Amino acid sequence: MDASTLEALPPSCADGETEQRRLAELSHYAMTQDRSDPNLDYITELAIRSVGADIGGISIVYQSQIWLPSRVGMEERHVPRSGSFCTWAVGAEGDWFEVPDASADPRFSDNPLVTHAPHYRHYAAVPLAGARGYLLGTLWVMRREPGVFTADQAMLLKGMARLVVDTLELRYCNDITGLSNRNVFLHHLQLGLDQTRLPHVMTGYIDLIGFRQFNEVFGRDAGNQVLRILGERLTEWAGPSNLVGHLGGDKFAFALFGARADQAASLERLKSELSAPFTLEHGSTQAVHARIGVEHHDTPYLGSAASLLDAAETAASSISSANLRTTVKEYGFELLARSHMVFELQDALDAAASGRGGAAPHGKLVAHYQPQVDYAQGRLIGLEALVRWQHPARGLVGPDRFIPVAEGSDQIYSVDLLVLTQVCRDMRAWLDAGLPVVPVSLNFSRRSLLHPGVIADLKRLLRQYRIPGELLEFEITESQLLETLELVSPRVNELRALGVRIAVDDFGTGYSNLDAINSFPFDRLKVDRQFVHGVADNPRVAGLFRLIQGIAELFDAELLCEGLEQEADLAWLAGRGATRVQGWYFSPARTPAQIIGILNALRARGPEAAPLTVPELRTLLYIKPATT
Repeated sequence: MDASTLEALPPSCADGETEQRRLAELSHYAMTQDRSDPNLDYITELAIRSVGADIGGISIVYQSQIWLPSRVGMEERHVPRSGSFCTWAVGAEGDWFEVPDASADPRFSDNPLVTHAPHYRHYAAVPLAGARGYLLGTLWVMRREPGVFTADQAMLLKGMARLVVDTLELRYCNDITGLSNRNVFLHHLQLGLDQTRLPHVMTGYIDLIGFRQFNEVFGRDAGNQVLRILGERLTEWAGPSNLVGHLGGDKFAFALFGARADQAASLERLKSELSAPFTLEHGSTQAVHARIGVEHHDTPYLGSAASLLDAAETAASSISSANLRTTVKEYGFELLARSHMVFELQDALDAAASGRGGAAPHGKLVAHYQPQVDYAQGRLIGLEALVRWQHPARGLVGPDRFIPVAEGSDQIYSVDLLVLTQVCRDMRAWLDAGLPVVPVSLNFSRRSLLHPGVIADLKRLLRQYRIPGELLEFEITESQLLETLELVSPRVNELRALGVRIAVDDFGTGYSNLDAINSFPFDRLKVDRQFVHGVADNPRVAGLFRLIQGIAELFDAELLCEGLEQEADLAWLAGRGATRVQGWYFSPARTPAQIIGILNALRARGPEAAPLTVPELRTLLYIKPATT
């Protein structure tokens, strides 16, 4: 806004800080100069008819122009701000502005609407107040004849002005925070990219961690309160010259224009703002954390606003949701490759859902099975299902490369459900073939375990494939217990009601919280690899193992040792009665065809055969896949 424009404003509009905040408020609405809004046109038409006016419209005061997103009786989409009726109406105090005879008013006697035919003289307007109270523009009407509206007519126009604001906010704003929705944020980001003279733009995507669980524990009203508080903090942090949007749910966005050197400090302030505790209405103090992805780009930028936000979203989704602190990650070449992987993974999931897995250009997800043995009894006691991605170009991709991608891109439940489906399908085939089937354990992610549809999907699959619940085991990691105990415990009870076994996985990697594992019954305690590998040669690891073994005995739970790879460790475990193990010493994960070969060999031995020795177990588990 230039000085000549400011001089033309009434005194209450000439405050620079107030004007900047008003413009920021205006940015929440996606007003464009190109087309009229039919919903607003309806309100304008109704206002004109209800008071017997000749023309009318909705005017938005923006920088040096007046935008008219709705107008009836005039063609202009925008008019100069200087000397306009709307500018004075916004600047006047109160909820009503009326000029009985504009031709006799020195402020407006030179206005083209007055001096040009048909010479409108009577003007009345209701200022439009946005969500935070700043005046955005007016609903106005004009008549050719001078006059004054009655109190009832003024009340009618005020009611319609409220309807205008409600329509704007419903269409263009998030209904909880009042911030710009996704479409509006992208609209104004694109305008900013096209018009800015500043050297750099930083676009950010904010994803709150564990917010769904927060809603389930504290209730949706408390969750909405948190969103409003965070919206206010973000708006204050960004300032009036930058952009903030609420994309929906627990997702926000921002765009900062300026020098890149200044933006690192801004991000540190943002982390502090987001993580600062807040007090809920019922009095408890809570805090939330977020994954923040950012994309930097110098201006001028010839790409789209959507591509910048997509890049920031990719960066945010690459941050593990298990990271319980506010973390920032910048988009780069590594994340570009990750974006390709997200796309290809979704294609593989879609192919599996549509039954075209073999023909999918990006391969398919398959479950392999790692045997679990009791070497003292010489028998196979179970299998753990481990997902692999059979990719035509990448080969056999391990879960450490794509599971974090799935977790960060909301694909993890689809992955876990696909594995569960294949496990049930494989077990049905093995049972129908008369093979000696052993229980299969599945390691669901926290998000999948707490997914609202997981119990219904599990019941459906057990019924569809006629699998007894006792043949499945769900693994609950210690970290899941520590983070979401209030939610995990009821879910465990629902699983056990279906006959499913429960194992506490990776025990010892967290805080070994006895209160947590005492909160629900479990069948097995799985010792993490770091307390098994090298235990024979490390007194400190050996001491921790004995502690974990004592905890299993205390809870009367079966102890299973993961990650057994060395014969010396096997001998050490045998000396302490830890006979149930899983690891490469006996077998890596096997394909379903190889598992059929193993089960066939066990069936051929017969139920009365002597227990297998350790060498015999190893030979059996390295058997070649079945040919039929």
